[in-house]
Parts: sequence; structure tokens; C-alpha cells
Amino acid sequence: MEKDNKEEIEEENILYISFNQESSCFCIGTETGFRIYNSYPLKLSCKRKMDGGIGIIEMFSRSNILALVGGGSNPNFDKNKVILYDDSKEKIVTEIIVTYNVLNVKLKRTMIFIIGDNQINVFSFSNNYLKIDTIYTYENKTGIMGIALESNINLICYPSAVGEVTLKNYDIKKEDKYETKTIKAHNNEIMAITLNNDGSLLATSSNQGTIIRIYQTNNLSLIQELRRGSQASEIFSLAFNYNSKYLACSSSKGTIHVFCIKNEQNETQNQKSMIGSFFGFLGFNSQYLNSEWSFAQYHLNLKTKSVIAFKTLSLNNIIVLTYDGKYKLGVFDEKAGGEFSTSLSKNFLKLEIQNDDDE
Repeated sequence: MEKDNKEEIEEENILYISFNQESSCFCIGTETGFRIYNSYPLKLSCKRKMDGGIGIIEMFSRSNILALVGGGSNPNFDKNKVILYDDSKEKIVTEIIVTYNVLNVKLKRTMIFIIGDNQINVFSFSNNYLKIDTIYTYENKTGIMGIALESNINLICYPSAVGEVTLKNYDIKKEDKYETKTIKAHNNEIMAITLNNDGSLLATSSNQGTIIRIYQTNNLSLIQELRRGSQASEIFSLAFNYNSKYLACSSSKGTIHVFCIKNEQNETQNQKSMIGSFFGFLGFNSQYLNSEWSFAQYHLNLKTKSVIAFKTLSLNNIIVLTYDGKYKLGVFDEKAGGEFSTSLSKNFLKLEIQNDDDE
């Protein structure tokens, strides 16, 4: 009986969680395969048992095409291979082999980005998976990379040096080289980066995790500096909502923070420190006192890593997924901000596949 319980625990061990581009679905890789869920309404739509662990799984939009990489204690595939898998046919379409362990994979309509700890290889979806670019990056142990999600915009971002983020635009090419721009975003190593849907905004955070900065990508100007907190924390996830009115973040402190993005009139609803306002009135000025604090907060006291996304086409609903199997749908007041309320809380690992007739 003890052995059966141990095997059950291993089966439920989550190795990877990712949303698709629209956040309408999410995938998890486990020690024995993978699962695909509908984000809202929450529903398990696919469960595949394999001969080993899936350490990375990325879903292309709502299609049947998945990118899989082996992981866990008994990897199902070699860690230097990306398997393109057609789940509708339950068969491998192709495999792409690189010279390093794969840390992350990103999918676009025409390109596949395979991220290692010091390089990114770019392959063509439409041209028989031909390699079209190699990018050498700064040490990138967590495999972070951001992409503009709109299908017709091919802009990416990645850490290129301590505190630096480089933007590379595959839609602009001059003298056989794609346009690149570099931002000195922080003094410390970059821990989290993301682009909004159309690639006009870049959000960054360092390994300190106290400050999040937002830049305009067209001219590299800093438009906002947001304070997550005063104590160092690991930023797990950054997410813009679909129209870039809000930016959300999750961290090792266990609270989800939502910040307002400045509008065209340069206005924001983010909170200012009462102490900062008082000392500002007296003529004192400092980076800390003048920081913008979050507009809304979701205090979950999470004990494990989390991944977040705004509910599809929603302004004030955030989906929180944790590596111990929790699903939270939180709602905040768009006028007043403040504390979230929870509209749904589930353990998604315990869900079973339902036929439409069962609902």
C-alpha cells in the first residue's frame, strides 16, 4: 500500500505549467506524461500517460500541436530534444535536436524558439524546421524569454548581459541582420521579462524582485517604475492583460500584485506611499518614497511556485496556477482596487475528463 501511495504522489508531481498564447488553455508536464485544461470554465480536456516525465510542454494557440521536452527523474525524451507532437493523432511530427539541455520553448505561427542557458536557436515552422538564427545570450539558467503574442508581430526579448535586455525584431531586417535594441533595465541579473500582446511594452524585474520597470519598445524610454515590495523576492510570473491596462506579477512572497499601466494622459491609479506623500510635501525626494505600489492585491500566502494570466479578454479576473495543483480565479474591483475576492478555487489535479453531455 505504501508503494502504491508513493507512485500516486510521483504521478501528481508537476514539473511544468504553461498557458497558451490566449490564456484560454493551460498545460502541465508531470513525471508520467502531460495534461491539457480549459482555463475557464475550468475543465480537464486531455490526459496522456507516457513512459517518462515531461519537463516542458508548450501549446500552440488552441491547436493540437505541442512542443514537448523530457524532464523529471525519468525523462520521456532526451533533454536536448524538442518533440513536436500532434495530440489529435497521438504521434510525433518531428524532433529538433540541439547541443544543449533545453530550458524553455516558445512557439509562434512561423517560428520555434529553443532556449538554453547561454543561447537561443530559432527554427522555421513553415520551412521544414530549418534553423534560421542563433542568439548567444548572457547566462540564462531559468531560460527566460519574452515574445509578442500577436501572430503578425515577431518581436522577442531576452537577457543579454547583467541587467540588460535585448529586443530582436524579426520583422525588420537590414543588411542580412535583424534589428536589435538593448536596454540597461537593472543593475542586477534579470529574473523576469515579458512583452505585451503587440510588443509595444516591455516589463522587467531583476533577481532582487522589489522593482518592476516598464519600457516602451519603440524608443526604449522608461515609462513606469513599480514597487512590488521592500524585501527581496523571486518573481515567478509577469503578465499584461489583453489591452495593456494592467500588469500582474506573482512572486515567492505569495501575493499577486496588479499594477495599472499609465494611460495616454500619463495617469495611473496605482497607490503611493502615505509616508512618501508626506515627505514629498516637505521637499524630500527618493526613489523608494516616490514608488508606485500595486493597485490591487491577492493575498494567497502561496508556498510554491505560481504562474498567472488574465482570464481571456477580461480586465479584472486573474487565473493563478500553482505547482502543487491549485487553481484560483481572483477578481478585483476596477474602480477601487484593493484586495481580491476568490470566485473559484479548485485542485486541478483531481479533475477528470468530462464529456459535453456530462456538464
